[in-house]
Amino acid sequence: MTLSRRDFMRLGGIAPAAAVIPANLAAAPLAPRPSVTWAARTVADLPEPDLAALLHSRAAFGPRPGDVERVRQMGPAAWLEEQLRPAAIDDGVAEAGLAALNYTTLTMTAAELLAVEQVGTIVNQLVAATVYRQAFSRRALFEVMTDFWSDHFSVAIRDGQVRYFKTVDDREVIRRHALGGFKPLLTASAHSPAMLEFLDNAVNFANRINENYAREIMELHTLGVAVDGVPYTEDDIKEVARCFTGWTILRRGGDAALRGTFTFSAGQHDRGVKRVLGHTIPGGRGEEDGLAVIDILCDHPATARFLATKLVRRFVTDDPGQTPEIVDAVAAAYARTDGDIAAMLRALFGHAQFAGSFARFGGKLCRPLDHAARVLRALDVPIASFATAMAEVTSARGANFLNATGHVPFYWPTPDGFPDVKEAWSASSGLLARWNLGLRLAGAGPDRRSAFNPAAQMPADIARAGAAVDWWIDRLLHRPMLAADRATLVDYLTQGGTDQDGLTPAMRARLPELIALVLDSPYFLWR
Repeated sequence: MTLSRRDFMRLGGIAPAAAVIPANLAAAPLAPRPSVTWAARTVADLPEPDLAALLHSRAAFGPRPGDVERVRQMGPAAWLEEQLRPAAIDDGVAEAGLAALNYTTLTMTAAELLAVEQVGTIVNQLVAATVYRQAFSRRALFEVMTDFWSDHFSVAIRDGQVRYFKTVDDREVIRRHALGGFKPLLTASAHSPAMLEFLDNAVNFANRINENYAREIMELHTLGVAVDGVPYTEDDIKEVARCFTGWTILRRGGDAALRGTFTFSAGQHDRGVKRVLGHTIPGGRGEEDGLAVIDILCDHPATARFLATKLVRRFVTDDPGQTPEIVDAVAAAYARTDGDIAAMLRALFGHAQFAGSFARFGGKLCRPLDHAARVLRALDVPIASFATAMAEVTSARGANFLNATGHVPFYWPTPDGFPDVKEAWSASSGLLARWNLGLRLAGAGPDRRSAFNPAAQMPADIARAGAAVDWWIDRLLHRPMLAADRATLVDYLTQGGTDQDGLTPAMRARLPELIALVLDSPYFLWR
């Protein structure tokens, strides 16, 4: 029997996945797949997860062992409230492990980063730390929202001096405000040198207007795309650009310790009267003109709806138009709380339609970075093995998974951020890379060079083939497989036997491949 690539293609529409990081490592030979034929499965075919498992699939980067059981015991609502207060969650173990990796650039100031000779070190450490936090942090929802806002306020880390500035942006803008208020988050982003550099506002001066940031703060960050002059016009874009003149970056002169930070250049600011979205902004002022624009945009009802739509797309359905009730509830929470992000998430995850959303709206396919983190968590990769496991995700030995799938953090080249719909991530090359990542991390394939041995995690008293298959299905999926698919796994493990067969040494030797098959199945790929 052979694995049908066409069946896996039916997970979603086929579209090229952009590989945006330079391919500076040679790809390793791909390991062969176990001899198994999966039936094509859409989400409508699959058993649904309960709410505890669904929350870990949508509001976290998947569960580690024991996580779903804990939510079932404490209740989904209590878990959500816990996650919405990340500072109260003890994450000391993960933080200590990150500190031990000695990623010194993560805590540097902009001036210190500008002095680093090897800029690749800055980029590589931020990328690795991002994967690490997704894989090991107990602040699961916080990390998911950090990922969400990194896409919403996307800056390409390979773009000029953004390579130096993105680390501070990640720390002081995205991570600081990920579960706070939207207005403070937008305000911090507007002052961020990474954003000012990427969208050219650092060179937006009164005598040389640059409209790039003005356009994107409305189209991508707040109001959404204008249609026939609604909710904004080209004149509004021009006026917003005037309001943000002089918002730039300190590059020379003054205190050397402040190099690479925001500065307002009063001499480069347009001090005339402006009119934005029907609001008159008086002349003769300075930085407060840009702050007034932020107030106007955050208070506009289109912003509430635009953010609600994006959140529903991330957590519920690729097409938010399928569930206008949830969009309405999230937008109402924004308006009621002045843009409190936690309140919006309570409205979303607490909505009655969310609990049944797994199979109802066409499914959410794991994005590749999301997938890598889920595999690391599902296999309970120990923190001590992260460096080796990370090599499987990024190096030639792992066929450079993130590059092959086009999902290296912060490398999306345009300001709209990585796409959040299945059509963007279901190309054959990307799916093949996922399959081989599963093989590598499960310790399967001809070389069996995993950093650890997941198969050894199975209790020693499991003695029959069917029990072994059931244990791994529950451990990795937290819900049952269809009988026909379970039988496929039993058939593979026993090589034609039955689920009552005793586990032989040969069967135990096939456990890594069995694990990889579950990881590579539609059950794991659909979140």
